[in-house]
Amino acid sequence: MNKKSLTILIIVVLIFGAFFFLYSPAIFQEGNPWSQIKGIIQLNFGNTDTIKLSGSDNEYMTKNKNGEDVIKNFMKNKGYEFTERMGAGCLFNSPTGESAVATHRCYCRYYSLWKITEYSNGSETDDELWTATTTDKGVVFKYPQKLLAKYISETDWPPQVKIENTPFACSPSGKEIQFGRKTELRLVNNHPYCITKESESAAGSVYTNYTYSFPKNNKTEVITFILRFVQCQNYDEPKVSECENERFTFNIDNIVDRIAQSIQIQSKEMTIAEELKECLPKSDMESHEKCNELLSTINNFDDCVDAGFSIMKSNPSQCATPDERTFVQVSY
Repeated sequence: MNKKSLTILIIVVLIFGAFFFLYSPAIFQEGNPWSQIKGIIQLNFGNTDTIKLSGSDNEYMTKNKNGEDVIKNFMKNKGYEFTERMGAGCLFNSPTGESAVATHRCYCRYYSLWKITEYSNGSETDDELWTATTTDKGVVFKYPQKLLAKYISETDWPPQVKIENTPFACSPSGKEIQFGRKTELRLVNNHPYCITKESESAAGSVYTNYTYSFPKNNKTEVITFILRFVQCQNYDEPKVSECENERFTFNIDNIVDRIAQSIQIQSKEMTIAEELKECLPKSDMESHEKCNELLSTINNFDDCVDAGFSIMKSNPSQCATPDERTFVQVSY
């Protein structure tokens, strides 16, 4: 080998060495990079925009540019229709009842890795991602156990849901640019929401407090929760690009809308005491008549106590109702 050829070889080796030194964290982020390198070659010199990685049953690679659209078309060709986005995941359903979840992560700056999990029955996706809960007020709703996000996490979760016995109203205000408070009226899937966001920074992250208010059955239902957003600039490439892409595509509105549409009030038989507690403070004629009807069912000391009225300190004990009747405890 002559001197010129040796010089060229040394330069090539140095270039490749520098490349691997600078980009080794990204190249080796998945461990052995051979399947990813092979995928990159196939994407750039092949006739396809989606590559199944060798050695994996459900790992795929696309280019970052329009990667989500590419994977949606790929799933459409497999018989799936896109239904919604959740964090870094895309959810799909098929007309025959199957479902799938495609979760995304970046590889280097220019490529995306997708893990596609398919389910034989569409309900299994909900069982996997969504769960039902009941509050101490008897409010039942469904919420996702996880948001399928890598750089966005749940802080105050599951969401708090309450029902206010007031008409729905919204007063838009504020300009939340980065930190601060903003309230706006927004339509999500044709459902009106009054959305308040309030953010503050702490320990390299931004914590955002969300409040979604919306009308239902002449009342106002309210959903509140807190999410933590990691500052993307805390990372090096390719994670900073992955973080920024996740932040850009993250849509919490659709998730909240699905939670809101699942809310139900668990019906239960109220005791006389609970019904009286509800109607006594009211002054309208309907409540007045209802209270009188309930009071008419109280005919003795035990009924009076069970209805929640106080026992007077006397001997024997006595219990008085709001309609000025007094019942004496009878000893047997």
